[in-house]
Amino acid sequence: MNQLVEEPSSKFNLCVLPTQVGKTFTAINRIITEIDDQDVEFGRSVHIIFTMNTILNTCQFASRLQEIENKYGKGSVCVLSSKYSGSYVHVKNKQELQGLCFEYSKCPRVVVMCSNNIRFDDGIQFLKVVNENRSNIVRAFAYYDELHKYISDNLRKQIEELHSFDLVKGITALTASPEKIWKKGSGFWSKMQLIHLSNFDDTGYAGYGDMIFNCVDDYFDSNYVRPGAFAFDELDRQTIGFIEHVLEKYPDIIKKNTRTFIPAHVRRSGHKAVRDLIFQKNDSAVVVVINGSEKTIQYKDNLKNIKTIPLVSCGVEEVSETISRLISITHLQTRPLVITGYLCVGMGQTLTHKSMGSFTSAIFGQMNLANDEMYQLFGRITGRVKNWGSKYAQTEVYCPSVIMHRCGSMETCARAMVSDFNGMVVSHEDYVKPMTDMGDSGLGLLNNFSKKKNVTLPKDKNKNTTIPVKLEVNDSEFLDELVKLRTGTKRGYKLSFHNLLVKGINDGKITKHDNNNINKFDINSRKIKDVRMYQDGDSEKVRRFKQFNEAFDNRCECGQTCSPTEYNIDFAKDKYEWNDFVNETNIFWVTFRT
Repeated sequence: MNQLVEEPSSKFNLCVLPTQVGKTFTAINRIITEIDDQDVEFGRSVHIIFTMNTILNTCQFASRLQEIENKYGKGSVCVLSSKYSGSYVHVKNKQELQGLCFEYSKCPRVVVMCSNNIRFDDGIQFLKVVNENRSNIVRAFAYYDELHKYISDNLRKQIEELHSFDLVKGITALTASPEKIWKKGSGFWSKMQLIHLSNFDDTGYAGYGDMIFNCVDDYFDSNYVRPGAFAFDELDRQTIGFIEHVLEKYPDIIKKNTRTFIPAHVRRSGHKAVRDLIFQKNDSAVVVVINGSEKTIQYKDNLKNIKTIPLVSCGVEEVSETISRLISITHLQTRPLVITGYLCVGMGQTLTHKSMGSFTSAIFGQMNLANDEMYQLFGRITGRVKNWGSKYAQTEVYCPSVIMHRCGSMETCARAMVSDFNGMVVSHEDYVKPMTDMGDSGLGLLNNFSKKKNVTLPKDKNKNTTIPVKLEVNDSEFLDELVKLRTGTKRGYKLSFHNLLVKGINDGKITKHDNNNINKFDINSRKIKDVRMYQDGDSEKVRRFKQFNEAFDNRCECGQTCSPTEYNIDFAKDKYEWNDFVNETNIFWVTFRT
């Protein structure tokens, strides 16, 4: 086994996609393909799925396996857990599971269990028995949902042991934030193979770039100090205080016909405090609380009496479907809806449904969270919702600028795994490259992958940087004039170039696309520092067109060298092509600082 861990694993694969873009369905499609295309030739397979360690997430993943149950018959999906009330076959321990597998007619295709130490051990012990006593099963595959959340030295050893079984043909880790999975100095974990997605399509997906950010930077101190890990009183005070601050500034967030995600912090008392706050601000609201001990909908009737409805699913139903169904049958659709909680809603869980609509707003004030925690929490408002017709609305996000930057950068890193490294062997350095490429402005982001007790977070380097501004030249003759002016390189050309840009914008020959929310680019108040032009023969590697484009699309700030009264221009005289990226000659990029 020692030899196995010296090189990137041939069996272990990583599936990295942005939050709620479809990792679960990617895994299910791989399972179906394996059963349909490979079982006849290579023998019966079993697929072990370790879901997130919450009942809601286990039920959600299981409900999405209904296609397999329908296609291959009753008993194709089996749930291993101490308690289960769903429609699939249920076993309480590995011995019962082994008993099923030794009888061909009852042998499951898929086994679902939670991600915890007991079930990890059950899974490896079960597969060890099957590996040593081949019967109906001759191939096995393991899938770890949100592996970054559960990775540990012990789990690493177990995965390496699974890798050594002849029976095991594939191990897949699913995550939108894989940073913790890599481990420097360990061959098996220092580089990992990404699954190859031949037809990746994010049509209809609403991600970071589709949100409308309202940065609220007047609550937290600029030199924010992260409280200790167990400073629950302070964490509640900060998070709930920020929520109240935002609602006072923007009361329409919870007006009629709105759907708002307002997560609290870890403690359940904080979730109740958020609910009380919402009722205080608008007593016609409907508040959903989801945590380990409570899963309810509460609202006040016409007499102001509080009504409580337990979130009890009907058949194979996800929590989003349950919420939507109960809201509908109680005729609460037009009331402002607020969903709160933390651990049970912070990762993996889908909270909106097409019959109800996407979130209209969200409030995030969890300044203490590391990058992956914050991105996963933000991820609850993302998803394939843009094809919901009138039920889709761009989500207004209220958060500090720091949180906005963290979410945008994390999504950029996840997207790069597909766009730049699809199917390749990748390292930790490959994953964080979008942050590294930001230079100084990326240091604060890189440092926030881990949380350290009672330390001052690095001052956000992005505070005086901005999102690149795209200038689109619509007139070919005017474009030729700009290029001619730059190539002539006459003394004082920068002033002439600046004046020509101003004229082009004023005359409508240049369209300005500015995604900055606060610090909009005002060309009249600045002067040009540098005009950088690419032409055939120049090195493509040193040009930043792709970085500017990604920062623009994802509303992520980008580092640049100039004074607060200057700006830089980058454009291509000849079409710029680098890997799969193209910067057309009529696209100019403005970068500036504040």
